[in-house]
Amino acid sequence: MNIFRLAGDMTHLCSIVVLLLKINATKSCAGLSLKTQELYLAVFLTRYLDLLYSYISLYNTCMKLIFIGYISGRVPHWALFCACRSR
Repeated sequence: MNIFRLAGDMTHLCSIVVLLLKINATKSCAGLSLKTQELYLAVFLTRYLDLLYSYISLYNTCMKLIFIGYISGRVPHWALFCACRSR
């Protein structure tokens, strides 16, 4: 396994945890954009289309599913929970 890929994935997961902790601590998503999260969802869904037709490794598949699952759950949650929609 490439150490740089592992470091990048772990950094991404840490940033997700920090973001969730920030939202839970402040009970607000002020300063965060719902439109940006919707764009991230579109990017990850199109970027990871290879899940449908090729298998690389269990680690690769799991990380892609974690990222897609997290963003897929985050976007509707923010649309309902956060009062700071981008205009």
